[in-house]
Amino acid sequence: MESGSSAKTGDFFYGWDLLYKTVKADVSKKSDLLIALVHFLLTKHYNFRCVGIGDDKTLPEEEGSELLPDSWNDDDTKYSLRYVHDKMLYLLLGHITEGSLLINLLDINTKKVSNICVEPETLVPEVKGGITTIMPSASEIVERYRRELLDPVFTGNSREVTTQTTNSPRPNVSTPDPFGEPRRGGSFTPGQFEPRPFGFPDVGRGDLDPLGRGGHGNLFSFPSRPNMGPGPLPRFDPFNPLNPNRPGQGGINPDHMRPPDWNPDYYM
Repeated sequence: MESGSSAKTGDFFYGWDLLYKTVKADVSKKSDLLIALVHFLLTKHYNFRCVGIGDDKTLPEEEGSELLPDSWNDDDTKYSLRYVHDKMLYLLLGHITEGSLLINLLDINTKKVSNICVEPETLVPEVKGGITTIMPSASEIVERYRRELLDPVFTGNSREVTTQTTNSPRPNVSTPDPFGEPRRGGSFTPGQFEPRPFGFPDVGRGDLDPLGRGGHGNLFSFPSRPNMGPGPLPRFDPFNPLNPNRPGQGGINPDHMRPPDWNPDYYM
């Protein structure tokens, strides 16, 4: 459906003259033209089709017409018109009371109903002539019909507007750590350290890497020279062969003295 500003253009009312010529001989009161304007809006801009008069709630098989049916304004106090759109039935009801016209649009399927009250004597100065003569404020009336009568009930679009689906970009949201802790450096890969899974601390990696690139071994890292307090430090026996040509590794050590009664031939 076009906005109010576009409804003021002549293109919006293109086709009204043809409709008016088909009902001009039947128009007997000003409210007839306000009902005819609703019919024009439904059939021309919302692709409704009229399937007759009355308030029967049974969906008919016929496709309907863009023309108003015979005897559509025979009653002096009320209007009852039936429409179909996309195999859905709608009722357009009008009641004249105390000089006002109360119009209702009912969706039979969803039971939604809307209403609008208009003043024929104020809005329709003449019953003969062009659209600007019989309804000078026709564009404002149409805008009220759209806003108060159609929008609350009809969820579709007019034939001029097509539905478009846009694909909005999905936000780049990283999956949160299930343990709620940032990941830490772990095993070595060429050029970097691979993160440990689930943020576990990287303990004992040095025991698994023969090149020692994953950090210290053991569960806890020990200092190279532990602080054992005052007094002599514990002895460390080297695990490699002694080198007699290197100072400190080939001399006599008190622990290397021969035991008493030692016989070198004992093992011969």
